[in-house]
Amino acid sequence: MSHSKKIETQTKSFDDACWNEHYPKLQQYCRFLAQNAWDGDDIAQETFLKAQRYKGEEHKLSSALLNKIAYHHWIDLLRKRKREVIAAEEGLDQQDGKRAFDMKGHSVELLLSQFTPKQAVIFFLKEGFGYQLKEIALILQTSETAVKSNLHRAKQRLEKDGEPFSTDSFWDEKERNELSELFYKTLEAQDPALLIHALPSLKSVIQKPTYTPKCTLCMAA
Repeated sequence: MSHSKKIETQTKSFDDACWNEHYPKLQQYCRFLAQNAWDGDDIAQETFLKAQRYKGEEHKLSSALLNKIAYHHWIDLLRKRKREVIAAEEGLDQQDGKRAFDMKGHSVELLLSQFTPKQAVIFFLKEGFGYQLKEIALILQTSETAVKSNLHRAKQRLEKDGEPFSTDSFWDEKERNELSELFYKTLEAQDPALLIHALPSLKSVIQKPTYTPKCTLCMAA
């Protein structure tokens, strides 16, 4: 039985409208977590199956609930893989194994290593939580065009598996650590507000406009 047929058969107990409303967003979120379509689709399928406990109470289903189920399933999957690697390769250094499956997740490490701070936040909000470009522009106090441009460059870097030049020059080490913690907490709590409320304090993400005395006088005139 094909992958799509299996999903269709296993979800017949759900109302079509419910499936159509929630599954595309869930699939997008799971692919963001796993950073590949195959694992992401498997996580989305398992998540929707687990959600069948709400059969007959579909009004309880929401994107937030499905994302939380998906996140915990993904964490369980990482733990299982970590145990398998340790069992199969006992000779590997334990610290390396721990680093390879850091519970902050591959997704967060990818954002911090491949993108500039602003690109990382934009990609996180757009691909992880489905924010619209206009919404992200308001959050970052910039234009929708600038957001679109940053998102395009970020996706290009992923397609090329990272550009030849480093993004380190765009990062302040203190802010990199703060943003890493914010990404992790936001994923764990499934609450993007945790990240959004902290953004104004991150100068590398939201750059306040500055005016010289000459410009101030011009504006006053």
